Amino acid sequence: MSKPDVGSQEALCRALIEGSSQIKRYLNRHSSDASDVADYYQEAVVRVLEKAREQPIRNPVAYAMTIAKNLMSAPSRTTALSDEMNPECPAPTPEQQAESDERFRHFQEVLRRMPPLRRRVFIRRRLHGESREAIARSLGLSEEAVKKHITRAMSDLQQAIDRHNTV
Repeated sequence: MSKPDVGSQEALCRALIEGSSQIKRYLNRHSSDASDVADYYQEAVVRVLEKAREQPIRNPVAYAMTIAKNLMSAPSRTTALSDEMNPECPAPTPEQQAESDERFRHFQEVLRRMPPLRRRVFIRRRLHGESREAIARSLGLSEEAVKKHITRAMSDLQQAIDRHNTV
C-alpha cells in the first residue's frame, strides 16, 4: 500500500476545511438529532483521513458526506447488542501494552509540538468532549475556527502516525 505524499495530505485537509460548511449543512438537513451533527462531522473527517492513507480520494467532501450519511443511518443499538454479547474484554499482552504505551507517548509528543491554541481546542473537544459552541465562546473564536483547529490537529496526528509507521 502506498502512502500519499505530504502535499496530497495538505490538499486533502484544505479541501475538507474549505468544504466543512457544505458538509455541516448536509448534516443539519439530514440529521434527526442536531446535537449529534458535530460528532458526525468529526467522525466523517477522521474516516476520510484514514481512508486517504490507503488510497487517493478525488472528492473528499462528497466522500465525507457519504460517510456521514452512513453514520446517521447506522442503528445505534448495534454497539449495545455487541457489548451485551461480549461482556468480557481480555487483558492485553505485555507486547500489546508496550506498543500501546509507545503510541501514547508518541501522541503526547505530537500534541506537545502543536501550536498552543490548536492543542487546547483539540483536547477540549476530542478528549474532554466539550461542544464546539462552548469552546468557541470560552476562547473567543468562531465555531468555524474551532472546526478548523480540530481538523488541522487531526491532520497533524495522522501525519505523525504515518511517519511513525514508516520507521
